[in-house]
Amino acid sequence: MTTPEPAAPHHEVFAHFGATDIPEQSVYPYSPVFPCRVGTDRVVIKRTRGKPEHAAAIAHLTAEAADSGVPVVRAVETRAENPAAIGEHIWVAYPFIEGDVYSGSDEHIAGAGELLGRLHATATRTRAPAFSWPDPDEESVAEDQDGLAATVGPWSAATAQALSELVARFPAAILPRVRDAGLPECTIVTDYKANNLIYTAEGPVLVDPDNADHGPRLFDLAFAALQFHSEHPGAPSRTFDVREWTIFTTSYQRHVQLTPLERELWPTVVEYVLSEESVWTLVESDDWDDERERAFLLDLAQADAARFPLPD
Repeated sequence: MTTPEPAAPHHEVFAHFGATDIPEQSVYPYSPVFPCRVGTDRVVIKRTRGKPEHAAAIAHLTAEAADSGVPVVRAVETRAENPAAIGEHIWVAYPFIEGDVYSGSDEHIAGAGELLGRLHATATRTRAPAFSWPDPDEESVAEDQDGLAATVGPWSAATAQALSELVARFPAAILPRVRDAGLPECTIVTDYKANNLIYTAEGPVLVDPDNADHGPRLFDLAFAALQFHSEHPGAPSRTFDVREWTIFTTSYQRHVQLTPLERELWPTVVEYVLSEESVWTLVESDDWDDERERAFLLDLAQADAARFPLPD
């Protein structure tokens, strides 16, 4: 199991923001996230993008999106610089959002789909950092295949082999077809999943926008299909089923009309995300010994585009 990071090594961060009521360790096991107070305000202090220009772009575009009515957190106004480079990292303070976590209900699924559609449909003056296309070589493919054999293989050798074959196809057959297609682009979240949303009376709020890029919007949809339920104990230990996926995408398409090209390439984009982001999740996860996470990871490893048809 992944151990949450302690607060003690980050005392300079908390001193910079003037934070109090700091928990002893991160509330999120996979990265440092600390709810605390700055003055009388409840905030969350966390790491953001590693390059100053990227961190600034995220701060500006989330402020612009929030000003236009999209429910996404924005850096709070503090006396100190925010975001701020402190030590080797850049940190940001966001408002603490009161609400509920994702429950897997139809209402919560519909709200998540609608919010993603609104995010994709909202233009901001500030452009997100450009999406970085991978450049796999034989060594990286072999590393992924070895990782799959070590993590997925003990539970299902056939599944590990199928994914290994998909990874082998990625550099020549999957990557160039998606990269060179000219798919519609916008600000994409890149890790749109349940544990990055808090549900208020008005609907969900995106509380982790820090990985946003400017790239093909279909990537966010494919990532949500595959990994929306990852790392969230309150979610089903599987990907969306067809009924849930229909609810999600129907709500999404209230704001975004997918093009014929996007519909044509949808199965290939799912393969792209599965062989790139999802294989990374499978290989790098420290949670294979956790019953819930293992069930999700094994279901993810067996996913394909046929699970996620796009409604008309």
